[in-house]
Amino acid sequence: MHFAWSDALVVFLYFGIVLYSGYKAGRNSSESNEFFLAGRSLSWIPLSLSIVATETSALTFLSVPGIAYSGNFTFLQVILGYILGRIVVAILLLPLTYHGNFLSVYEWVGTRFGRRSQKTMSGLFSVTRLLGDGVRLYASTLPVAMLLEVGINRISPSPVSQYSIGVWTLGSVTFVTLLYTMQGGFRSVVWVDTLQYFVYIFGGVFALVLLYQSFGDPLGILKQAWETHKLQAVEISNTNATYFLPWAVLGGALLSLGTHGADQMFVQRALAARNIKDAQKAMVGSGIAVFLQMILFLAIGTFLYYRFSGQTLNQDKVFSKFLIEEVPAPFLGLLLSGILASTMSTLSSSINSLSLTAKADFGWSLGGQKSSSAFFAVLLFGSSFFFFSLPEEYTKGLLELGLKISSFTVGSMVAVFLTEVIPFLRREITTSDLGLALSLASAILCTAILGTFKHYNFTILVPTGMVLFWVFALINSLLLPKKQEGNP
Repeated sequence: MHFAWSDALVVFLYFGIVLYSGYKAGRNSSESNEFFLAGRSLSWIPLSLSIVATETSALTFLSVPGIAYSGNFTFLQVILGYILGRIVVAILLLPLTYHGNFLSVYEWVGTRFGRRSQKTMSGLFSVTRLLGDGVRLYASTLPVAMLLEVGINRISPSPVSQYSIGVWTLGSVTFVTLLYTMQGGFRSVVWVDTLQYFVYIFGGVFALVLLYQSFGDPLGILKQAWETHKLQAVEISNTNATYFLPWAVLGGALLSLGTHGADQMFVQRALAARNIKDAQKAMVGSGIAVFLQMILFLAIGTFLYYRFSGQTLNQDKVFSKFLIEEVPAPFLGLLLSGILASTMSTLSSSINSLSLTAKADFGWSLGGQKSSSAFFAVLLFGSSFFFFSLPEEYTKGLLELGLKISSFTVGSMVAVFLTEVIPFLRREITTSDLGLALSLASAILCTAILGTFKHYNFTILVPTGMVLFWVFALINSLLLPKKQEGNP
């Protein structure tokens, strides 16, 4: 099958629905509390689904099935760790920031340690988000361009390169996302995220049903998958396995603790809840929703394994191959909309969060909230376009780098918040504002060096970053202690 006019019509219809939904959901307000936190009036259900949609990129949608295609269901152990990490965030960390009536989670850092530390944290978040989401947006555009290339060249009078299709896709997605983000601010972002969550989940369910019906004896396939351990979800015997239970759960918990406890893009959703209970339910509920979502994606990968039995395929491309070759029009357009939905939800959240931290942490208005959104949309487009324009030999390692960027920073950043809830650390870490900022920067630099040259994965980098920050902070507490009140 190929991308046809009916598929294009579905995609354009989806763009129209997104823009209309963003327009209807948003409130054209110049107040920061409304534009960035929806007036703290949102229910936990859309906030929870927004968290899931934000962390689900097109790479997740297309690549997670490949994990089950080449292996089994043991990746779910990592997702179990995600749930545990979010429970810790909900119980220990959210009360620190929610009750302070902050716009930015890093305002708490400024109140507790000083403005220099606040700006350091916010600056690290901004750089990480621009680089990480630039790579993520670039990577998400690749499969979309691949899906469109065959169909467009089939109806185009002259050949169109995949590069050109990718750039136009990148520009279109950024433009549409910016429009509804500017129109209604964070309220639009959350409600459109909720819509997009259901779009890509429906696309995943459709693909699963299509695969299920393609087998003459689907129940026999499931029986075979069970007997050959393709449905194995727990690994406790092989300590060298990629997802050995203790390390998979611990790594997932620590990574989720870092991202959802110290990343403005995720904590912002909790701050927009009507009360602390809703904030906590949104955080924990998102982990459960991700767990169910991953079961769907992994089930698709298991059926793909038997659908392409005997063929040697790249696990990251097997789902894309199925979409291109076997999904009929206009349903390919529906699945493509699902891929775009997962991309746009992450992009809209980045635009809004970056605008918020610029205002709340640095005091930069950048011409107003809407102008600020446009500014960061252009930066994210530029970051992605830079990676997209590099020769292929220079981009082979960028996807892995994009996934590792968060591991370099989240351990040290969440350790700042954990300092407040661990009695020993709260008592002993008495360094100055400058000392804390230096500790944070030093810990992240060392973590990045270890990740780059020693090639440690996130299960090692996140706890390493936490420990390094605490070591540097304790040293700086001796070298650069806070001035006692009343001293010169």
